[in-house]
Amino acid sequence: MLFPDEDLIRTREIMARVQPVLDKMGEKTTVQLYQGQPFPVLISSLLSARTREEDTKTAMDCLFALADNPADIAQLSYQDVLEAIQSVQYPGPKAEYVIKTSARIAEQGRVPDTLEELMALPGIGWKSAVLVLWLAFGLSPEICVDVHVARIGKRLGLVNPSTTKPEKISRELMKKVPRDIWGPWNPMMVNFGRTICLGSNPRCSKCPVNDLCPKIGVQDFHPT
Repeated sequence: MLFPDEDLIRTREIMARVQPVLDKMGEKTTVQLYQGQPFPVLISSLLSARTREEDTKTAMDCLFALADNPADIAQLSYQDVLEAIQSVQYPGPKAEYVIKTSARIAEQGRVPDTLEELMALPGIGWKSAVLVLWLAFGLSPEICVDVHVARIGKRLGLVNPSTTKPEKISRELMKKVPRDIWGPWNPMMVNFGRTICLGSNPRCSKCPVNDLCPKIGVQDFHPT
């Protein structure tokens, strides 16, 4: 068992090894492509829930071809938005959320920069709110947790295997990941999970942190 400071050293080393590999591969999520642009980050995060990366990008391209600012998107018809985002999962509810959230942002004049305000927007839950804070504003009050962050955290022995609630996983990770990398931890792990540390048959032989990983719960390895 590692002492807390050893966990902090190990997670910083993981970041130092994994991120350059992802940079070389050119891996970025759709939400990352809009980093520093609050409104596109917000909408792409909303659309990305339970949706494949390529389908999120298709939806964003189609939607922003119709309108690319809160006021204009708020004026689009439900049917127009629905057709534009048809590639995502649950397009019906998301079309309604996109219109309502855009109207709220147009009325307020800005995308909120607090967790509480973001979670008050239609269609924005805890995960999206934490991600938006980091990618839009560079703020990281917590670590954003999705399926990749949770799975890899457990494989690395950073998270209790029995912990399932994202907010609790975040709190466990926050004790073992240095404060200054809470924000980039999610985008890094998402791309790492999509390319190397796969859900099934992870590519351990190509993993830059193979020697740092106890591989908890891993049964089968990808041969290449």
